[in-house]
Amino acid sequence: MATEPVSLFAQEINPGLVIEVLKKLNAKFKVTGTDDAWSEIEVTTGGWLKKKRLSITHDPDYYSGQAWQDQMGGMRGYFARFPHAPAQARVLALTEKFGFALGTSCEPDAEANDERYEILSVIAEALDAVWFTPSSMRDSNGRVLYGEDLSALDPQAKWPKYTPITAPSGAGNSIALKLKQRVFSELMALGFQPANSLPLPDLDITLRDAQTLCRRLMALQAVFAWAAMPVRLAETAQLQGYIERNDLRAAMTESELALIDLPRHESQAVHGQTVGWRLENMWALAWILGFAQVPTLDTSQISDEVIEAMLFDFLPDWDGNIADFAASASLRAAGEVIFMEYKFYCAHNAVRSAQMGSMTVPKDFDPIAHGGAVHERRHSFTWALAPGDDWDDTDLST
Repeated sequence: MATEPVSLFAQEINPGLVIEVLKKLNAKFKVTGTDDAWSEIEVTTGGWLKKKRLSITHDPDYYSGQAWQDQMGGMRGYFARFPHAPAQARVLALTEKFGFALGTSCEPDAEANDERYEILSVIAEALDAVWFTPSSMRDSNGRVLYGEDLSALDPQAKWPKYTPITAPSGAGNSIALKLKQRVFSELMALGFQPANSLPLPDLDITLRDAQTLCRRLMALQAVFAWAAMPVRLAETAQLQGYIERNDLRAAMTESELALIDLPRHESQAVHGQTVGWRLENMWALAWILGFAQVPTLDTSQISDEVIEAMLFDFLPDWDGNIADFAASASLRAAGEVIFMEYKFYCAHNAVRSAQMGSMTVPKDFDPIAHGGAVHERRHSFTWALAPGDDWDDTDLST
């Protein structure tokens, strides 16, 4: 049994239940506040010569708002530093479910088999709560679910009913978990806070072939040029020949086909201010095909330097053809692309949370403008790893 400080964490907010439990136990206690809105309960045990006190504190502000998200993020970071074990993933996922917390303190300090722990156990069982101590997370009866000492894990410990199901352990999942930990470490260093309950990456997915990737990239190049590039850099007849010669219409979406079917001056007037998002898609695809500049998660959209290098140095000229471009491409290994896709998927999750009001992105990161760049780059990475899916049907859920 723990002799460390103990806090209780549960899913459902129910301070009134604590009072009910204490009454059923015929415990001696004093309440500060009302039964449903108390701030402290002082429980007294023992005789007058050996009187012991258990203080249970309750602060709704602690488990509400952004501060609570920060607390849970800190808890995840704390347990992430403990030794790897299958239970670690369950604990990290469990923290996503907590919505209620109680603090406790004992005077004098509690000892092993202390009757005050028995009271905490009954309260924790009623709340379906866990014990959090500096060295471990424990079940409602104080048995170790996971902690810094793996030899102390108790096989009889019971997980709360709301504990998320995590992937079973195995060689493949071990590699996937390490990749996830690497991605989370890099993202947190940048200031992104994705949900730890995100699934492990799929290491067995297939990367599209170079020809398909090249055709989609060239199609986006043509779409951007049609709606945004000056005629002196891309003559209309040249563009039309480039599209026809390389069968690029087959790699365009319905909205992109409608864009290039407009007279060019009209297309530029209507779409010239928005087609630039296609450059974000292009950057990720170009990187997969060997473009040197790595897509980033910085607080900015694609830079002029990257645009110029991609459009004028990496991509084919308007008299080029897809066969030569595909033959010269240095297609990256599937593992590299899987890592990048998972990184942008997790960052996209943090962006979506920020768009809903959470503080899950870097300080100077605009969830809309900069988040849009993350979304578009992620779109290309995810599509590249989803053979058979049309561009507009790419699963961009987070």
